[in-house]
Amino acid sequence: MKLKDKKNFLIDLDGVILDTKYDNYFWQTYIPKIYSQRKNISNEDAIRITHGIFNYKRKSKDWYDIDYWSNILNIDIAAEKKKSENMDRMSLIKGSLDTLKKLKNNGNNLYLITNAHRKTLEIKLQKFPIIKYFVNVVCSHELSYVKEDIQFWHILKNKINVDLNKTVLIEDTYDNIISAHHAGIDSLIYISKDVKPTDNIEVLQINAMSDIFTSL
Repeated sequence: MKLKDKKNFLIDLDGVILDTKYDNYFWQTYIPKIYSQRKNISNEDAIRITHGIFNYKRKSKDWYDIDYWSNILNIDIAAEKKKSENMDRMSLIKGSLDTLKKLKNNGNNLYLITNAHRKTLEIKLQKFPIIKYFVNVVCSHELSYVKEDIQFWHILKNKINVDLNKTVLIEDTYDNIISAHHAGIDSLIYISKDVKPTDNIEVLQINAMSDIFTSL
């Protein structure tokens, strides 16, 4: 893969630009705590109940829909996310902002492609106004499919109208890599320190987006 041959970069948000510690804490620790207070049950029971409900919806459209979870849990998820104790935990991955700037300054078209709900995205962009680096921002929820589904990538291709031969996908979720590959995206960058699954998909694996220019 040669960067000079590429023009379009489809870039994930959480785990690529933003650290996932914020989301992990919010859903695994903070929401169970609020749920236990609302239901007057132990924190252990709240964790067991909420985690069970969350896991049931994993990889589905509802998994990322904060309106859905607000209704199910009777908790205003957006309001809780905006509280300072949660906003303070939100952070950029080291080097991600500089990489966005460099890719943009090199004349590339950057697209933010995320499974995050639009309300979630807007909250995060309040703290990190990175929108200026992107030609377009696409939330999978608005295309009716999540990135784990091959249909998402076919719809996305028509929506943003890019040449896939000149397009790079940067992702930290391997299921999304697989579905994008089967939809015709062959230039794939996997952000992870975990061992890549053994398959026939050609993927460049790096530890962080900031490693792009030293790995290609």
